[in-house]
Amino acid sequence: MIGETRTNDFSDKEIFEKIGSLWSKANDHDIENDLKYGIYHQYESNYRGDYTLAIVTETPISNEKLVIPDQEYVLFECFQDEQSVEKTW
Repeated sequence: MIGETRTNDFSDKEIFEKIGSLWSKANDHDIENDLKYGIYHQYESNYRGDYTLAIVTETPISNEKLVIPDQEYVLFECFQDEQSVEKTW
């Protein structure tokens, strides 16, 4: 895991700094051909509640691991341009 942060789209005034710094950190760990995942989880309630964003890679870069429970998920693919995550979100 590269890192994670707890935030809220509606009430966190530092949301852009928190998420931006995580993705910058992810880009610092640029392993050739390695996919990076932004995992939004631990939702407090609905889309207006607090949630945790974790950035992970397929290739482990630390001893930290994110264990994902076995259930249905939705995968949204983003490409390597600056607005890709924002447009997808």
